[in-house]
Amino acid sequence: MNKKIAIIIGLQAILIVTLFWMLVFYGKDEFENFRTEQEEEIEGLNRVNEKEGVSIVSLSPAVQKNSGISTAKVNPALFKGEIKSFGNVVSIDSLIEAKTKFLSLKTDLESARASNAQNLKQYQRLKLLNTDDKNVSDHAVQEALSLVNADEAKITSSELQIKNLQTSMKLQWGDALAKVALNDNLPTHLGNLLNRKNVLVQINLPLSTLSPKAGDTVSITPLNESAKPIKAIYVSPAAQADSNGFGKTFYYSAPAELLRIGMRVNVEAVAAASESTNGIIIPSNAVVWYAGKPWAYFKQGHTKEGQDQFVRKPISADTEVDTGWFNQGISADSEVVISGAQLLLSEEFKYQIKNENED
Repeated sequence: MNKKIAIIIGLQAILIVTLFWMLVFYGKDEFENFRTEQEEEIEGLNRVNEKEGVSIVSLSPAVQKNSGISTAKVNPALFKGEIKSFGNVVSIDSLIEAKTKFLSLKTDLESARASNAQNLKQYQRLKLLNTDDKNVSDHAVQEALSLVNADEAKITSSELQIKNLQTSMKLQWGDALAKVALNDNLPTHLGNLLNRKNVLVQINLPLSTLSPKAGDTVSITPLNESAKPIKAIYVSPAAQADSNGFGKTFYYSAPAELLRIGMRVNVEAVAAASESTNGIIIPSNAVVWYAGKPWAYFKQGHTKEGQDQFVRKPISADTEVDTGWFNQGISADSEVVISGAQLLLSEEFKYQIKNENED
């Protein structure tokens, strides 16, 4: 029995080997024919050539239509760069203390002036009576004059203290914020600093940035927080530089709800119109990525046969806008491939592979 099984297995093995070699023998010609056809097809579909080291893809209008390849003019654009910086919420305790002191000095001054006016009248009346046959004594006149002189001394002292306080506040905070301590009629965003509805934020801007003007705003967010941006309104140049010595410093007023004294903030601001840059927009659907870099295909002339020529060029992806990428150094008359760019890239690769095989 075992001998019969061995014979059957042996016959099956011989049959399998025979069928395998028959398959190889008869399939060889088919395989060679298929390979030849593929090579001829690749050769026939080669639409890429090189000029001065640059690969140029040439396609007829019919091929472009069948492949879904379309182009569009690039859009000229004026880009207002976004300024990103930082700042910190500063304490205005000394400003509030100055406000309290100013009100006290102002009250003392008004009281001294009122007293002086009354004592001056009394002095003049007594002096007149003293001149008229000494109806009052010289001593009474002297006492009245002393009171007048004392009032005038208080007035002079109060006025000097107020002047010194004004000078001190302007040196420490600048003219605009000094008004918070020294004036009553204030814009809302300044008045709210005193009632703690707003906080004062010292913001740093690059030296190359134009100084802000009245009404300008920036967006701020607490450092390392994902809170909604807070609008801060410009107040004035800061009297003090940033501790790190970075750029120019300015004061802004912002709602106090999410901000606290000493908190660091991120700042985003739109550059002024004079700082805008001319360029073009490369649409998002025109960009292909190769070797980790962004590229786009541009239409560049025609062949004698009427084919359109396309060249792949590097673009910048540093500045993203709503519709694509802002670029400079590209003509506003350029025509970019907005559909089918990946097909052109594949065609270019096919050409490179063919050349490598021939080498």
